[in-house]
Amino acid sequence: MKQEKSLHVLLVDDDEDDFILTSACFNELAGWSFKLEWCPTYEKAVDSLTHCKHDLYIFDYLLGSKSGIDLIKEAVSLNCQEPIILLTGKGDEKIAVESLRLGAADYLVKSDLDAPMLERSLRYSLERTKVVKALRQSERRYRRIFEESKDMLFISDLDGRILDFNDAAVSVTGVEESELRGREVQAFFEPYEINPVWEVIRAKKDVTEQEIRFINQDGERKFGVLSATIENENLAPYVQGRLRDATNQKQSERERLFSEKLAVTSRLVRMLAHEVRNPLTNVNLSAEQLESELEDEDLKFYTDIIKRNCGRINDLITQLLQSSRPGEFALTSGSLHEALDSTLASAHDRLKLKKIQIEKHYEADDFQIEMNADMLGIAVLNLITNAIEAMEEGSGILKITTRNVDDEVQVLVADNGSGISEENMTKVFEPYFTDKKSGMGIGLASTLNIVQTHGGRIDVQSQEGIGTVFTLSFPIAVTT
Repeated sequence: MKQEKSLHVLLVDDDEDDFILTSACFNELAGWSFKLEWCPTYEKAVDSLTHCKHDLYIFDYLLGSKSGIDLIKEAVSLNCQEPIILLTGKGDEKIAVESLRLGAADYLVKSDLDAPMLERSLRYSLERTKVVKALRQSERRYRRIFEESKDMLFISDLDGRILDFNDAAVSVTGVEESELRGREVQAFFEPYEINPVWEVIRAKKDVTEQEIRFINQDGERKFGVLSATIENENLAPYVQGRLRDATNQKQSERERLFSEKLAVTSRLVRMLAHEVRNPLTNVNLSAEQLESELEDEDLKFYTDIIKRNCGRINDLITQLLQSSRPGEFALTSGSLHEALDSTLASAHDRLKLKKIQIEKHYEADDFQIEMNADMLGIAVLNLITNAIEAMEEGSGILKITTRNVDDEVQVLVADNGSGISEENMTKVFEPYFTDKKSGMGIGLASTLNIVQTHGGRIDVQSQEGIGTVFTLSFPIAVTT
C-alpha cells in the first residue's frame, strides 16, 4: 500500500552511526515517502517537540545523561499527540513496557531492526495513534457536553457514592466540590422518596424523567427530575445519572395556572359585581327615600340598618374586585430594605402581642428595585400576617432574609408555624381559598397579583409542624 502523504520523521539518537543504520532501513521501504531528520541531542529534541513539526518520532533510549523515557515524558507534558517509537537494546523489556505505559505507540529492539520490522511498527504506530486521536476527540466532545450541562451529571457506585460529577452539580446541590466527591446521592433526597427509586436502579432498570424533590445544602426543598441507568465497564457496574433542577419550571407552571384561574375568577367576579350592585343600588335608594318619608324614629332605625349593610356589601364587592385583578400602579426605583423595615414596623404591635421573635438577615448591600412601596408593603404584610397566625404565642420566630441569586433579589419570609398540608400547597394562591374559620382567602391571591405586577415571582415551601417559607423574587433595578 502506497503512502499518499510524505511523513516528516524525527529520529533522536546521539550516535550518528546508528542514525545511518536506521536511515538505511527507511530507504529499503517500498511505497513510503519520508523526510527523515536527525536530532543528536536531548535538548534539541525538546525544542522540536515544542514546535510539533513532525508526523512521527523515534527516540533512542540512551541519550547521554537523559533517556528516551525522559523524552517521552517531556513529549506528554508538551501535549505531543503524534506517534512515538522507542529504540531499545536487547533485554530491555521493562523499559519497553514502561515506554508504552507512558504513551509511546510502539518500541523496537535496535539490534534486531530491519525494514520489515520497521514497516510493521510504522503502520501499527500510525494506525494506533489515529484511533487514540479519534477517541480523545470524542472524549473531549462529550466531556465538554458533560461539563457545560446545566443539569447535575454524576457517576456513582451502586451504593450511591459519587465518583465523578460536572460543575453544575456544585450549583444544584450547593455543596463544595471537595465535599461532593464520595458523598451519597441519596443524602440529597427524602429517604421515603429516593429509596424506592434507587432500588429500581439497583435492579438494573432505567429511571427516566422521574419527578422527585431534593434538598440542597441550605435545606431548600426543590423540584427535580431524575434520570439514571446502570452501565458496565470492565465488568464493574456503575450508576450514570442526571438531576435537573425543575424548580423554576414548576414555579412558572404554577404561576401560569394561578394566573389562568385568576383571570377566570376575575371575569366571574366582575359579572357578579355588576349583577349585585344594580339591585343593591335600588335597595339603597329605596331605603333613603323611605327614611325621608318616615316620621317615626323607631322605624328609621331599620332603614339605617338597611343602608349600613348595603354599604358593607358594596365594600365587600370592591375588595373582591381588587383581589381578582392585577393592580395598575406606578413603579419607581427604591430601597428594598427600607420597604421591608417599614412593613415590619406596621406589624410590630401584632408581633409583640404574640411574643414573636424577629430575625433579619439582610445582604450587606441594599437592593434597589422597581417598586410601589405601599403595594409591596401590602404584599409582604399579608405574608407576615399569615405567619403570625400560624405560630404559637411565645415560641414563634419570624425570619426576613434578602439575598442576590442569579441577577435577582430574593426576599424570604420564613416562620416556624404549623405549616401547610401537601393537599393545600397547590391551592394557597387561589382566590377565596382559605382553611381559616374566619377569612375570605384573598390575602395570598392579592400578594400574587402585586408581586407579578412588580415583574416578580413567588414560591412557597412548607412542612406541616415545621414551618413555611415564602420566596419573593424581583429583578434588580438597572442603574445608569
